[in-house]
Amino acid sequence: MGIESRHPHFVNTQEQWQRIRDSFNGSDSIKGEGESYLPRLGGQSNDEYDSYKLRAVYYNGIERTVRGLVGAVMRVDPIIEVPKKIEALLGDITNTGVSLNDFISYMLSEQLLMGRQGILVDRDNERPYLTGYSTEQITNWLDDRIILEENYRRINKDDPYQSDYDIQYRELVKDGNSYIVNVWQKFDAGWQIVEEIVPTRKGTQLTDIPFIGISGDGFNLSPSIPPMLALSDTGISMYRTSADLEHGRHFTALPTPYVTGIDVDSELKIGSGSAWILPDSSSRAGYLEFSGQGLQALEKAMEEKRSMMASLGAQLLQSQKAGIESADSIRLRQNAEASTLVGVVKTVERAIKQALITMAEWEGVAGEVVVDLNTDFVDTKINAQDMSSLMGAWQSGGISHDTFLFNMKKGEILAPDTTIEDEKGRIDLDV
Repeated sequence: MGIESRHPHFVNTQEQWQRIRDSFNGSDSIKGEGESYLPRLGGQSNDEYDSYKLRAVYYNGIERTVRGLVGAVMRVDPIIEVPKKIEALLGDITNTGVSLNDFISYMLSEQLLMGRQGILVDRDNERPYLTGYSTEQITNWLDDRIILEENYRRINKDDPYQSDYDIQYRELVKDGNSYIVNVWQKFDAGWQIVEEIVPTRKGTQLTDIPFIGISGDGFNLSPSIPPMLALSDTGISMYRTSADLEHGRHFTALPTPYVTGIDVDSELKIGSGSAWILPDSSSRAGYLEFSGQGLQALEKAMEEKRSMMASLGAQLLQSQKAGIESADSIRLRQNAEASTLVGVVKTVERAIKQALITMAEWEGVAGEVVVDLNTDFVDTKINAQDMSSLMGAWQSGGISHDTFLFNMKKGEILAPDTTIEDEKGRIDLDV
């Protein structure tokens, strides 16, 4: 297959990735895959199956969960310290208008979803920049090369106003002590290299591939278990249960009238202006209505799966508890999510730091690079009443000044990049 070849680990994992990606993209993607996610009932025609699928409801718990977790991290701006020349690039870190903060949000989302992605440090004639690649785009990797799938816009040569998107491959090659980039596109004769790039740093050819592969908690390209796999599979299972429940409701929700003891060709009308005159006393009229436990079992299954999704991280799908949940209970319930999220945050943090260090080296500038992402995921800002109590305790000598400032820091009254020592110094200057 040549450049289109997939790594065996990619082939073994791509079905999991597809389920998660479809789950995240929502109802249209799930329903668009038809019987892959919703098997046809026995004997259903195409029209009946389409109606069966249309009535089903897909609850996108995975998208809500990822957005919520990323929001919990990014509610406090990352602390970024880089040399001045690199700082000027942070507002457009990708050279396409994406800021570093937005790039970090994208990486957190991808790492939570798939547990695997990559960053390519690249440059044009003017500046270095970063490009993010999803796990599906990193199709093959060997000891001396990495293959990345990209989309590009192909212009119709006969009509410059008409275009479509096609696939190309970017091959990152380490050839001895040289780093080379080959761009492949497909033509009638097959795949061909349309561009060969030899990246340099101030005229000196690069020796290593500047690609940072992230998988799980480390820098590598071997697929790990995606953090959202269980949530995705539960959501798809809930979608199937919803299809059966709505299918049953469709046929049982409306009472059906029946009449016995009349001619089969009789025409009967229902309404306030009509009355049925039955021929003899043995005739009967009434309504057929559903009774039994079948739909209740499906409704119970829906609630069980909704609760499972909540325990897997989709708290937004779980209804509010009737009682007040204790702080200890909340902490215990969130331990798994927090543990996973901390691992994701630290992995992305290290990857961004490495990418910024590479950019600084390419620009020939020295200086420390610091990347510190928020790991305090719960808003713990001090309210007005607690603030007054703290101030009163300090003023009355009940707590020390250091303890007062510690609680100010913990309660997010002090700026994220301000230490207690910094604040004490500022107070001394004001005095």
